[in-house]
Amino acid sequence: MSIFAQDYLEQPRVVRELLDHAEEIRSKASFYKPKNVLILGMGASHYAGLYATVYASNFGLNCRCEELSEVLWYWDEKCFDFYDLFVFVSQSGETVELKKFLENWSKLKKKSILVTNNPNSSVAKFLGMDAVFLIHAGQERAMGSTKTFTNSIVTLLLILSKWLDRKLDLAGIDEHLEYALQLDLQNYIETANVSHQLILVGRGFTVPILRMAQLTLAEVARYNCSWYSGGGFRHGAMELLVSGAMTTLVHLRGKTERITEKMFQELCRFDKTWLITNVEMDAQRKISLKAGLSEEIAPIPCIVVFQRLANELAQKRGYPSGVGMIASKVTSEE
Repeated sequence: MSIFAQDYLEQPRVVRELLDHAEEIRSKASFYKPKNVLILGMGASHYAGLYATVYASNFGLNCRCEELSEVLWYWDEKCFDFYDLFVFVSQSGETVELKKFLENWSKLKKKSILVTNNPNSSVAKFLGMDAVFLIHAGQERAMGSTKTFTNSIVTLLLILSKWLDRKLDLAGIDEHLEYALQLDLQNYIETANVSHQLILVGRGFTVPILRMAQLTLAEVARYNCSWYSGGGFRHGAMELLVSGAMTTLVHLRGKTERITEKMFQELCRFDKTWLITNVEMDAQRKISLKAGLSEEIAPIPCIVVFQRLANELAQKRGYPSGVGMIASKVTSEE
């Protein structure tokens, strides 16, 4: 078994362990009352922040998420005056861009918090433990983020739900992750293996998941794919299907359920169109997730499908699954 598979198989357990600390996280979050939030991170941490931003925006909190490197180089410090809280997401707490950001703008320390897996990191020590929110993901062995990505999303949602004074029902998320780990994906994997191009399409909370899927397939399987929001896909990119590209459409219960189903009905005539869904519907090529989670939580188990796909494609193509050949787990150079 690859180290990458070992990591993703542990996701149900580490989510349960994180939820044991849910009240502690929400209690610490209660010391902050932000009105304008900026979330910053790189890679998987950035995508976890994007997921949290969909949640915050959906319920009325002004929240923006940006890739830390772009902010570091292309934002004037006057832009920071608008935000009353900075949320840094870094599983290692040693991300080079994060350390440079805090070196450049150390005065932001008093209105910054860190979401991390490493309480002993240099950034955690700089900010102080009162400003550190642990994701409790345990050791992550592989190059591709799995446990830390999932637990970063859940931790951010716990924090935001406190700020928004909303109930967040996370009961059963571990069971839904376990269910996704047991799904039969053989036909889906075989279709992807012989396809020259994979396109991922979704809306709302699923879009950050698809962005993470793209990264996972790149760094684990060295397999290139592209992602589109459902609306963006209609604005021209659908033409890719004519060339024989494989498409995966994520269709979950929620605000855009009907228009996503309508899109699938239009696209299913192409024989490489697949559906990932938690809705009962007729489809020749579909992956059925367990139903029952709310719209803001349901997309999280989708990432398991892409983790398993990446692991299998890596093995079929002779690549070491979860072992970096060029890049490294903790990036020390920009």
